[in-house]
This record gives sequence, C-alpha cells and structure tokens, in this order.
Amino acid sequence: MVWVPLLQFPVEWAALALLVVACLYWERSGFSGLGVEGCVASAMLGILLGYEWTGDYWLSCLVAAGAAAAFAIVCGTSVHLFRADPAVGSFALSLVPASALGLFARYGDLRLFHEVPPPGLFTGTIFDGTYAEDLIANPWLLGAPILLALAGWLLWHTPFGIRLRAFGENPAWRVPRSRPTAYRFVALVLGALWTVPAAALLLHAHPTAPPIALGYLALACAIASRWTVWGGILLAAGPALIRSARPYGTGFQSGFVILDVAPFLLALLYLVFLSRRSLRLAASPQARTDPDVL
Repeated sequence: MVWVPLLQFPVEWAALALLVVACLYWERSGFSGLGVEGCVASAMLGILLGYEWTGDYWLSCLVAAGAAAAFAIVCGTSVHLFRADPAVGSFALSLVPASALGLFARYGDLRLFHEVPPPGLFTGTIFDGTYAEDLIANPWLLGAPILLALAGWLLWHTPFGIRLRAFGENPAWRVPRSRPTAYRFVALVLGALWTVPAAALLLHAHPTAPPIALGYLALACAIASRWTVWGGILLAAGPALIRSARPYGTGFQSGFVILDVAPFLLALLYLVFLSRRSLRLAASPQARTDPDVL
C-alpha cells in the first residue's frame, strides 16, 4: 500500500523530539548538544549488545541507559578536566561510539533484528503482525508524549531546572549548599537517558541499518527553536516527515539518496532562516541569560 511508509512518521518524530530534549539538557548544563550523538550511538550499542548477551529486551534497555550515561559522564569529565572546547570535544568523542555502532551493525546477524515476534512490543493484540503494530503496540512510542512532558516540566518548572539553567549560564555562580558541577553533570546524565527510548524506536524502525547523525538534526531543531522545548519538537516534524517518505524514493534513480540527504538540508535551512538571534551569542556583549539573545 502506497501510504504504509507514512506510518513511520510518528516513530521518526518521537525519536527526533526526544533527541531535541536531550540536546536542550546538554546545552542548559553548559555543554554542547553535539554530545547527544554519542549518547544515542552508545544507547544503540547497549541495546544490541545487551540483547545478544541476555536475550531480554528490557534488560538490554537498562544496559543502553548505563552505556548512554557512561558516555555522558566520560564526555563531560574529559571536556571539564582538559578544558577543551565543548563543541569540539563533544563532537570528537561522539565519533567513537558512532564508529563502533557502524562496525558492529555490519557484524553478522544480530538477534534483535531477526526475532519473531519483534521484541519490545506488546503481544496478544489484534494488531499482531499488521502495519499498525508499530504504532499501537510499541510502549516506547506510546510513552513518548509522557516522557517529553516530563522532560519539559523538569527543566522549566522545578527548582532543579531553575538552578540548572542558572548554573549552566553562569558556571561561576555560587549558591549555599549547592554545587554547580553536580547540577551540570546530573543534567548530562538526564540528557543521555532521554536518548534511550529514541534509540529503541530507531532500532525497531530501521533493523537493517541503524541511523546515525540524527543527533545533529535534533540539535539544529533546538537551535532554530531558540532553545525551547515545544518549538524544537514542532520543528522536528519536518525532518521526520521527510525521513518517513524515503521509501518513495526507490521508484526513481537516486531518489533514496536525495530523500536521505533532504532532512539535513532542511535542518540547514532552519539554521539559516530561524536561528539568527539565537546565534548572536558569540558577538553579543549581553549576558546569556538575556531572553532577547537566547
């Protein structure tokens, strides 16, 4: 059926939206959102390796959470200790798990991609084996709106989020009985954990080739939305729609490649036309807490 590929749109959108939230947590903690790419690659590796070792899907998701959190801590500690540029350091370190994921995905037949019925879905419903199974019986997709709402509430409406944003913008600021470094590293770990459901959704949607570089798409959406939660989530719908339409490109020469590149071109347009004020930071003498700059 010609409309079937569009059923992947909610999955792609939910995954990118979760990655946008992860980028916001990294940025608000004072680190570069480029590190989210390393987190999602580490989470994918954790799921694949965990399922190979244990055969238990939910246990493998716990392994993925540990792998993503470990990468966040290693990345944050390395950038902090060596006083490296956050963007350059996060990008360079993200290449390690991303390259490892590419190599491991080409290694033989992985159990996660060949189990029948697919692990991680609710079974025993009338949708088993149908096109709607991925939408109706996927707990990660059903829980994505709740996770996104929780992430936004925690960042913008709790004392933790208020202090985190303050410490991220002003690392030298001191509050009695509060440690800026601890707040920032907790935010890194939380940002890493938001990538785990995104990694699970993407692995289920793309069993033959786990996608990479989607963290950079999410970062572009976050920047273009001027670092707002709901703006970034809405902008993520554009790349998600194009990615879900990729199967339609197989009908003409080079069509699949064009549609594969198109989300990144759209992200570039986001940055060109929507992020001018949010990128004035380096040249502006105003404080980072000025909402007119952010």
